[in-house]
Amino acid sequence: MPLVALDLDGTLIDQVRAARLWAEEFGAQWHLPGDAIASVASALGQRGPKDLVFERIVEEWSLPLSGASLWAAYRARMPHLVRCSPEDKEALTDLRAAGWTLGIVTNGMADNQEGKIRASGLAALVDGWVVSSEAGVRKPDSRIFELLAQRVDCELDGWMIGDSLEHDVLGGATAGLRTAWIAPLDTEAPAGSPAFNIRQPSVAHAVAKILSV
Repeated sequence: MPLVALDLDGTLIDQVRAARLWAEEFGAQWHLPGDAIASVASALGQRGPKDLVFERIVEEWSLPLSGASLWAAYRARMPHLVRCSPEDKEALTDLRAAGWTLGIVTNGMADNQEGKIRASGLAALVDGWVVSSEAGVRKPDSRIFELLAQRVDCELDGWMIGDSLEHDVLGGATAGLRTAWIAPLDTEAPAGSPAFNIRQPSVAHAVAKILSV
C-alpha cells in the first residue's frame, strides 16, 4: 500500500494553541503578569527543542524548581491540551479506506509526542509512528522516513504532509516522497525554500487533493 507520512505539531494538532493554554495555566499557578504569559506562550510555540526554553523561564522568574523538572511537567501536561480537528480525523479515515498506509513522523521527546498521539485519538487512525528522540535521528534526515516505512511495513513511496518547509518538505522530498506543505494559501515560501508539490491550509484539504490525483 502507498504511504502517507504526517507531521504532528502544527499539522495534525494545533501546537500553538496547546502551548498557549499551558502558558496560561502556568502563569496562573505562579502569578505571572500577562506579558510574561504571552512571552512563554510565544517561546513554546516556536520550533525546536524546548529544554533551553524552560531553563530561561526558571531563571528569568527565579522559580524554586529546575528547568528540567518544569520541562518534564510540561511534557506530562501537553497531551491533555492538544486536539486534532474532526475534519482532519475524517480525512485520515478516508485515506485508510482508500488503501493508504498512514504514519506519523515527528521530532520531539517520545513521552510528550506519543502522549499527544494517544490522547488526541490519532493512535487509532494511523498504522504507526516514529519519534525522533527514540529513533536517534531527526527530520529532515531521510533515515527517519525510512524507519517509519519499516514500522508500518510499507514501501517508502507516497506523500509527506507537514507544516515545516525545513523539516517536512525537505525531509520528505529527500526521502523520495511527494510533499504537501500545510500553510495558508496566500503564504509565500521564503526564497531558497525547498520545493513542494502542493500547498493546502489543512490536512483535510491536502488529503482531498491527494485523493483526487
